[in-house]
Amino acid sequence: MTLQNRVAVITGATRGIGRAVWERFAEAGATVIGVYARSGEIAAKLEAEMASRSIAGRFYRGSVDDPVFVRTLMRQVKAQFGRIDILVNNAGITRDNLAMRMTVEEWDAVLHTNLQGTLLCAAEAIPYMRQQGGGAVINVVSVSGLHGREAQVNYSTAKGAVVGLTKLLARRHAREGIRVNAVAPGMIATEMTEQIPPAKLDNFLHHTNLGRQGTADEIAAAILPLASGASGYLSGQVLRVDGGFLR
Repeated sequence: MTLQNRVAVITGATRGIGRAVWERFAEAGATVIGVYARSGEIAAKLEAEMASRSIAGRFYRGSVDDPVFVRTLMRQVKAQFGRIDILVNNAGITRDNLAMRMTVEEWDAVLHTNLQGTLLCAAEAIPYMRQQGGGAVINVVSVSGLHGREAQVNYSTAKGAVVGLTKLLARRHAREGIRVNAVAPGMIATEMTEQIPPAKLDNFLHHTNLGRQGTADEIAAAILPLASGASGYLSGQVLRVDGGFLR
């Protein structure tokens, strides 16, 4: 599954799933554009690694829920690298709480990054894909967005809305050669899940067929074929990579 001569934009690319996707895409020969908001030291290390391994691409720092940043980002990528073939909307945050206890600030922060950021990046990248005759958008959602998690009201809502957005964009742009799909991870061992209380983690894994957390690389392995020609007949789908989560 080669990505030679493909330019891929990956948001949230310095940690967890995003970093694993960045690594997979680089190994597959893509020009990798990483987007990050806070991890400047990690981005600098990855850029140095890119130079030592002759990996094409660069990192951009900014917030995906900022329309000006996203528009400028996509324009600069197109101007410097000539095209945008793949967009992986991975950037996301959590501010977990119950519905009756959730603050407006917690709600807004998660909806802005996880939902608005996905929409803005897709809306700015897809016109370039249309001009060149095709492309692939992969949105990273969550099983929380498919089934709901009582203490993740904002996160579940945002990810559920991205599922709807995925299907809408897929229908709208399929005839233009643009495939839009989503991947729904289960409990993945990343920095985001390190703060989960052991009892809650054990309960989740008790209801998972494989009985363990997944790895970021396992999610990246599922995203790679969606970005390549190997999944040319997949459109508007949500691929669950959750170890057999039983709800």
